[in-house]
Amino acid sequence: MSIEIELKYLIINDNVVEKITSLLNEKSFNFSQSTGSLANCYFDSSDLLLRQHDIGLRVRSNNTFIEQTIKMSGKVVGGLHQRQEYNVVIDNKSPNLSLFPTKIWPGSSNLNAVIINQVQSQLISLFSTDFERVTWLIQNENGSQIELVFDLGCITVDGASESICEIELELVKGDTSDLFILAKLLSEHLQLRPGIKSKAARGYALFAQQHDKQAAIQSTFKITRLELIPLKHQYSIKKSFAVGIEFSLTQLQKIIEIYCDAPSLSLLTKITELLALIRHGFWLFEEHLPTSIQVIRSDLSKLIKELSWVENAVYFQELTDKTGNYRKRLAYSEQLISQLKFEKSQFPEPETVINIFYSSRFNLTLINLTQLLLSLESDPKEVKNDELILFAQEKLEGNLTLLTNSLMQNKKLTLTEYLSQQKLLIRSLLTGSWCGSLYDKGERLEFRDPWLDVKQGMDELHTLLTLQQQLASISGEQFEKIHNWLESKVDSLLLALDCSRKNAMSITPYWH
Repeated sequence: MSIEIELKYLIINDNVVEKITSLLNEKSFNFSQSTGSLANCYFDSSDLLLRQHDIGLRVRSNNTFIEQTIKMSGKVVGGLHQRQEYNVVIDNKSPNLSLFPTKIWPGSSNLNAVIINQVQSQLISLFSTDFERVTWLIQNENGSQIELVFDLGCITVDGASESICEIELELVKGDTSDLFILAKLLSEHLQLRPGIKSKAARGYALFAQQHDKQAAIQSTFKITRLELIPLKHQYSIKKSFAVGIEFSLTQLQKIIEIYCDAPSLSLLTKITELLALIRHGFWLFEEHLPTSIQVIRSDLSKLIKELSWVENAVYFQELTDKTGNYRKRLAYSEQLISQLKFEKSQFPEPETVINIFYSSRFNLTLINLTQLLLSLESDPKEVKNDELILFAQEKLEGNLTLLTNSLMQNKKLTLTEYLSQQKLLIRSLLTGSWCGSLYDKGERLEFRDPWLDVKQGMDELHTLLTLQQQLASISGEQFEKIHNWLESKVDSLLLALDCSRKNAMSITPYWH
């Protein structure tokens, strides 16, 4: 048995082999290079019993060997894959489960018997992954040995297929930090992004799509309002930070993967939100973290700034969407609609955004986050006092005090005054996302939902402000109705927001 530690990246195929070889030579790495073809077939019972226990069974072959492999469930963060792996050389392409050590099977002895006796007789071929592999076996001056591979081929299930174009860096022996050093070097010279799904995971997904359409639909990633980080009372403060970053980073990469396949503004909004949630953690836990890692927070701020246009794009989409709340009111003014559409067209295209996710700057930030998480793993998982609760109460109370002092309960606020406090509200909500799971769900939702309603009202105000700004450049009697309607709409929304704000401020905070 071995613990497989590898970094996996999807890559744009643009003379990859030549570029990697040239780079390794340029940086004076000691390496050997080889090329070969690998045929892989994945097996399970028809009811996917192995898959139900997060077990993958693979038979891999080329001209010189046949090997069967069991891969257990592992952890994937920032492109880093860690999992247990068991390999056995066999003499034909039919797997034999009895050749694996019996101790590897999870659960009770009854499960062991089921796996060995029943599953063996029910094994069927699910899918294949066949590819050309170029391998660079690299030895650095520290004595670490890293296997770098580039795989180009396809995953096949019953005639359906997906392409494979990825690189993997596996630590054969040595220090994990050397793995990240090489990954950073590659990210500076190649267009790549972390791959959160293994070839096997992609194969299982394709198999599900071909054999169980409903299951494929149900597995679609759901977008929720402001993620809630799953903390536990016994965590230390540093452990809580690590859990939050790992959770948010995993969510971020799932959304990015979906966006690259099917771009949409709602997905991009979620991406910016998750970047803000990660950055907020650095601010929230700042006093408990070494100052050296604040460079990551700065890098996150630069990425968020690069995507800052997304918020305005949402407002323009709301105004131009045929099914939106405002289109009917604006429909008779072709000039205004044309102007709004023109402004919307000035925002970056999805291809430009996807290039950001393949950029060196973006991937260096993710690599640094992943490396940080590994460095925090040695922190104790449990503590015997209430340090985390006391920390959460202090942060939640401090953020709420700043917000409520700005949003005075008994004063009517103007559009400008509301929007000037939007960042304070978002900061308070993000603190709730980090700390809220430590408290009773019912009390948390009772307090949090009205504030989310206030945020939604502020977003709508921003949409109306956008429309006001566009109307300011247009004159003529035909626009009087729109001006009058807009003024009335803003006044009505401000009254509704005043009520929502007072309601939110009247509810006892769940941490009291």
